[in-house]
Amino acid sequence: PSSLLVDSGRADAHGLELLLQKKRTGRVHALASVAWGRSRYRGLDGQWRPRAFDNGLLVSAEGGWRATERVELSARWIRAGGAPYTPLDTARSREQNRTVLDRDRVAAARYPAYHSLNLRVDGRVGIGRTTLVGYASVWNAYNRRNVAAYYWNSRTREPDVSRQWSLLPIIGIDWILR
Repeated sequence: PSSLLVDSGRADAHGLELLLQKKRTGRVHALASVAWGRSRYRGLDGQWRPRAFDNGLLVSAEGGWRATERVELSARWIRAGGAPYTPLDTARSREQNRTVLDRDRVAAARYPAYHSLNLRVDGRVGIGRTTLVGYASVWNAYNRRNVAAYYWNSRTREPDVSRQWSLLPIIGIDWILR
């Protein structure tokens, strides 16, 4: 069967953001922001619903300290309100043993708020006309188990949760040509 696409929906978005920045002068730099927004659409059924990235309140803070000419420490923390999602139709999911969404509750629920802290240390060495930067970082340093999605687990025959990355160590090298 073919589907008919109709261009008669409506959408709107509005918000407000406050940003404070301390540019690098000397050893310290920092950036902090608070933003609130609303993004929604009205479907053909006339109902207004939140859009996929309607997280409400967003808060972030990041900064760094250059301890020496060669060593820098930095951090970034972010918090986002829960994004909307369509809940499972538990009875139909159980009956069919697969994820079945509740079409009567499209975008009617919200995931828990997301937040995470990333930490990083950089070490720089000048080599001729180049700079070698080695770094080590830890994403989600306090190991928060942020929710990625809810789904039907066909093995346990129950609703289940998929989580985002937990604590993730990263090491790397950048070679900068001047």
